[in-house]
Amino acid sequence: MPAFEPEWTAALEESRRTYSLAGLYAVVQDWQGRLAHAPAADAAASGYDDSGSVDMAELRGRRR
Repeated sequence: MPAFEPEWTAALEESRRTYSLAGLYAVVQDWQGRLAHAPAADAAASGYDDSGSVDMAELRGRRR
C-alpha cells in the first residue's frame, strides 16, 4: 500500500531513535480506522445513511 509506506517508514525511524513503539502503534491504529471506514465511505457516496456512526478519532481520544 503506497500511501501507508511513508507514514510507516517515518514512524519506524522515529522508533529507532527513541526506542518507543508509540509512533508505530499510532500509524497502525490510524490505518486500521481508515480501512475500517473505507466501506462506509463507499456506502455514503452511494446514498447510504451513516448518521449513526462514530468517528474513530473520537473513540481513540476516549481511551487516552
